[in-house]
Amino acid sequence: MQLIDLAALLDADRVVVLPGSPSKALAISALADLATADLSAHDRMLFIRGVLEREDVTSTAIGDGVAIPHARTPALPRCRVAVGVLPNGILWGASDGRPVQLALLIAARESDHAEHLRVMASLAVRLRRSGLAERVRSMTDHGEIVRTILG
Repeated sequence: MQLIDLAALLDADRVVVLPGSPSKALAISALADLATADLSAHDRMLFIRGVLEREDVTSTAIGDGVAIPHARTPALPRCRVAVGVLPNGILWGASDGRPVQLALLIAARESDHAEHLRVMASLAVRLRRSGLAERVRSMTDHGEIVRTILG
């Protein structure tokens, strides 16, 4: 599978730092709002529901403090990624039991299943780097967060 250049998908405008102890659903909603801000309220709601339903099937936490929630929607013209830094961590159901400190939500086009899979694979390769979630958890500068993930 050919990996995708993530630099075109990651933007400092789609990064949020969520202090405190938000729920997984609240974190997903905040990320989905960033990824789908230009869609109608109805389309955003449907997308959020899709992400939450996906989480109900199986956790998208991949371990090492990282999760990649995702869903597809016909309302998007192209794939987007939103980044959430969760300094205090959120229990997400990771197989390693670690709380998630970095969540990257993929909002993919309904019509392009292959792109969705390539983006997920590309993120998984980058995000499995040891200590990445720990490094970004104390960052507040959105550009620095994106540069660290792309690093």
